Amino acid sequence: MKKMKKLCSLLLAASLVFSMAACSKNEKVSGNNTGNAAAPTKTAEEKADPAATAPDTSKKADLVFYVMGDAPKDEQVVEDAINKILLEKANATIDFQFSTWTDWSQKYNLELTSGTADIIYTANWINYATLANSGAFADLTDILAADAPNISKSMDPSLLDQCKIGGRLYSIPNTWPEYTVNGISYREDLRTKYNLPVPNSIDNLEKYLLGIKQNDPKQGLLSVTTGESTGLQVAFDAVNILNFKYPWVTNNGLPYGLAANYDTPSEVYDYWNSEDFVTDMKLMKKFADEGFWSRSALSDTNDSEAYNNGLCAAVVAGQNPNKNITAITTYKEKHPEWKSEYIAYGETSGVIFPAHATQNATSILASSKNKDRALMVLDLLLYDKELNSLVEYGIKGTHYDIDEKGNYKNLSENFKYENFNTWDLRNGEYKLPQESDAILNQMFTKYSEIAAKTKFPNVNIYGGFAEDYSAYEVERSAVSDVMRQYLAPLQAGLVTDVDKAVKEFRDKVKEAGLETCQEQFKTQWAAYCDEHEYK
Repeated sequence: MKKMKKLCSLLLAASLVFSMAACSKNEKVSGNNTGNAAAPTKTAEEKADPAATAPDTSKKADLVFYVMGDAPKDEQVVEDAINKILLEKANATIDFQFSTWTDWSQKYNLELTSGTADIIYTANWINYATLANSGAFADLTDILAADAPNISKSMDPSLLDQCKIGGRLYSIPNTWPEYTVNGISYREDLRTKYNLPVPNSIDNLEKYLLGIKQNDPKQGLLSVTTGESTGLQVAFDAVNILNFKYPWVTNNGLPYGLAANYDTPSEVYDYWNSEDFVTDMKLMKKFADEGFWSRSALSDTNDSEAYNNGLCAAVVAGQNPNKNITAITTYKEKHPEWKSEYIAYGETSGVIFPAHATQNATSILASSKNKDRALMVLDLLLYDKELNSLVEYGIKGTHYDIDEKGNYKNLSENFKYENFNTWDLRNGEYKLPQESDAILNQMFTKYSEIAAKTKFPNVNIYGGFAEDYSAYEVERSAVSDVMRQYLAPLQAGLVTDVDKAVKEFRDKVKEAGLETCQEQFKTQWAAYCDEHEYK
C-alpha cells in the first residue's frame, strides 16, 4: 500500500516529464534521467540459487504486454501465430495492448496503476529509473537465471548492469546497439552547388550558412526554437552547436550551468560563470545578427517538418542518424534533386557513445500475478528466432519477405517493419536490415570506431544517472523560470549588450537558488562517478 501511494504521487509528477518527452514511432531522443545503475558485482546468474529450476508451466497463463503507439491492422493475425508457439513452449499466450500516440503518457500512467498488464515497454525517456524506484516494476535479479536462461547466459552483463537501480535489476534491454548521437542535418546539395565547406565545426557552419544566404537569400537557414528549459541545460536550442567545441560528458553539458568533460567526468566546473560562457554568448549574438534565425525566434512556432519540407538548410538540435534517414527518404520521394547529410558533433569533439541500455527496455510489472511466466515469455520473445521474427516483422510470406540482398521487404500494409513498436525486443543477431539501413550501418560503424577510442569505450556515462531533486524542487523550478526569461534571449543572441545581459542572468539565477541546485547535483554526481569509477 505504501509503495502504491508512492507510485501514484510519482506518476503525477512524472506526467509532467512525459508530456515533454520527444518520441516518434521509429525515432526516440536519447534521455538523461535513466537510473543510477549499481557498479557490477556478480551477474544475476551467479547470484541465483544453483538449485533454481524453470517456472511451473502446468497451468496456462494469459499475459498482457503493454507497448507504445498504435496497433497494426493484422495485430490479431500475428498474435495468433505467436501464441501458437508460446502455448507449446511456455503454456502461455500474449495479448499486445497499445497506448496509441494520443494521450499516450496519461494512458501509460493509468496502465501502471491499474495492474492489468504483466509485461510493459519502458525507457529512459519515460522515466524508467523513477518508476523502478517507486515500486512499479518487479525485481528480476533473483529469478533471472531460472526464468530467463537465454538472457542470463547470452546477454552482455554490462547491458544488464546498466538497467540496475541500486544494484537490483528491473528491466531487460534489447541487444541491438544504437547510436542516437546528436548532430546536424544539412542540405548537401546546396553545399556542393555553392562550393561551401562541410559544416563540421562552428566556423565551417558559419561559412556554410553565410554562403547559402549570399547565393540564395530566399532560402531559410536554421530551424530553431526555445529549448526545453525543464531539462535545465539550454533555453534556446541553437546553442547545440557548442557541442562541436566542448567534449562534454553529455550533450549541452550538465544541468544548472555545470559541465564536465567525458575524459574527466568527476571534474565538474561552473560553465555559466566562466569566461567561455561569455565568449559563447557573443558568438550566438553574432549568428543572430548575421540572420541565421528570425528576430522573432523566441515566439515563433517551431515547425518540426521544416527541414524535410525544404524550409531550412540545416537543423542543429534534436537530430540523430534515424531522423536523417527519414529526410533522405523524404527527399528521394518528393525532391530527388535534394540531398541530406549528417554530421555528429562527436565526429569533431571526439566524444561518441551509444544509447544507454534503457533507451528501449522491457519490465515486468510488480502487480503481475505471473511474474515468472512473464519473464519466461520475454526470454523467448527476445531469443527464440522464430518468435522474435514474428513479433518484429509479422508472418513471412504474408507480411514480409527477404530480398536477394538479405534485406527486409514488406508485402503488406497490414503489418509493417517493427509494427508492434517492440523496439525493446530488437535482437542484434536476428534483426533484418532494411534497404535504408545500409547508410545507417555505415554511420554506426564510423561512430563505433570513434567511441572505441574514448577513455570509456562505448559507454554512455551520463545515461545511467538519475537526479533526485525532491529536496530542492522549489529552487529548481525557479531556475527554470529564470532560464526561460533571461537565458533564452541571451542564447538566441537577441540582446543589445551581451556583457550586461550575462550579468543580469547570473544575478537572477543566483537569486533563484542556483547554488543550492548546483551543490546538490554535484554531490549526487560525485557519488555516481565514485560508484562506477568514472574518474
